[in-house]
Parts: sequence; C-alpha cells; structure tokens
Amino acid sequence: MNDYSIPQLFLMINALVVMTGCGADEVKLASVAGTVTMNDQPLPGATVLFRPRTTAEDSEDKGAAESFGKTDENGRYELALVMTNDDGAVIGPNDVIITLDAFEEILPSYDASGKDRRGPNPIPPQYNSKTTLEFNVPPAGAEDADFKLVNPDFKVPDKKANPERDV
Repeated sequence: MNDYSIPQLFLMINALVVMTGCGADEVKLASVAGTVTMNDQPLPGATVLFRPRTTAEDSEDKGAAESFGKTDENGRYELALVMTNDDGAVIGPNDVIITLDAFEEILPSYDASGKDRRGPNPIPPQYNSKTTLEFNVPPAGAEDADFKLVNPDFKVPDKKANPERDV
C-alpha cells in the first residue's frame, strides 16, 4: 500500500487533470528541504505544499507544478513535484500551505452522534486555507526552508504516549 493520504492523492489527481497537455517538464526545479515547528516544537505528520505563483504568461507551465513533502518525527521534510515525484520545487516565488492529514477539512471524522471528532483544526488558517506563508526558491535550492508556526492552544502530540495515533 502507498504512503499517500487521501488529500495528497486528491492533489495529485487534480494536478493530473490540469496538466494534461501542458509542458510540466519545462519548469525549472531546485531541491528544497526544511523543518516545520509548532510553538517551537517539531511538527510530525504535516504536509507541506509549495504552489508556484504564476503570471498570465507562465500559468500553463507552472499552474500544476506543485510540490509537496511530509514531515517526519523531527518536523523535517523534503519536497518532490506532485505529478512526477521529481525532487524539488519550482524556482521562484511559491505560496506555502501546511496541513495536518488528521485535520483535513475535506475529510471530516464524525462520531455516532454526527459530531466531528477532530475538534478545531490545530493549524490556523493563515498557514493553510488562507495562507500568508511564502518562500522564494533560489536556483541553487534551499536546505533551510523552515516554517515556525504558532498556535498557543496546540500541543504537539507525544507519539510515545499514544503510538497508534497518526498525527
């Protein structure tokens, strides 16, 4: 079985539909890696998505060239192109979206009474649905594309205390 979550598969299928007939191999990539923290603690299990900013002239080339990575237990990630799994992200300005798979808005988790068991999304909207995060990918790549998220109400789950729970 693949390690892709439903939201990641949704993004890949979406990109496939958009890229049909487009020249995705024309975009220039550079390797990107970094760390995501929440309240100065590593954030495991997060999906980091880089979405290239486009202009009218390059929208066909860059429009579907999103890159994503998944954070490990140390909050570390490396990006790969969604469509081809090539390492890296599109060179230039990118909007950055960070989500936790367990809290994807498109996949609610309801209990028997119809109440959403997940509670509020621990990652504030300014980091995902209304992102203010951005990163300019340099031609030489970047190993320090770090994002320090803040949510005073969130405590990073301790996997040792609850090893079955996938963040």
